[in-house]
Amino acid sequence: MSVSLAELFRREKDPESFRRAVIALGGDFPFGSADMIELGTAYFERYPDRAQDRNAAEIRLGYAAARAALIEKAVLAVDPARREAYRTMFDDVVKVGPSIGVLLASAGREILLADHAVLTAALAGLKATIDEIPRGMVKERFIGGISNLFNILYVIGMKLRGPLL
Repeated sequence: MSVSLAELFRREKDPESFRRAVIALGGDFPFGSADMIELGTAYFERYPDRAQDRNAAEIRLGYAAARAALIEKAVLAVDPARREAYRTMFDDVVKVGPSIGVLLASAGREILLADHAVLTAALAGLKATIDEIPRGMVKERFIGGISNLFNILYVIGMKLRGPLL
């Protein structure tokens, strides 16, 4: 098995290099609740949370770190030829419309609806794993990360079921 995400987070110097390193693993990393806790622990080593004067930018970095890993596990559910398009959409909701248009032209609506169903199931499975994490700041970062992905998945579904323009 590959390096743990906690080790990877400690090694990479910034959130973007962490995201790229996670993508390079191709989903080949352990990601149970204990692994999520370890990643969260590594995150809090770098960005300690505080009760007062909380740093919103650092909190968003925690959500981004969680999303990077969650996206990679979720996109394993779809054909490798479409994974990059889904990464792009999950990274930036503004890109959903244009990306769906390109995917519809190449794969068709039925395949994309099937992708939507398997992505929904994948995120639900990841959410169940997050639910195993004890209450606290680590769980909060993962809940924040996956909530964003569910919101984007909803937008993807709306684009698939309705007019694109």
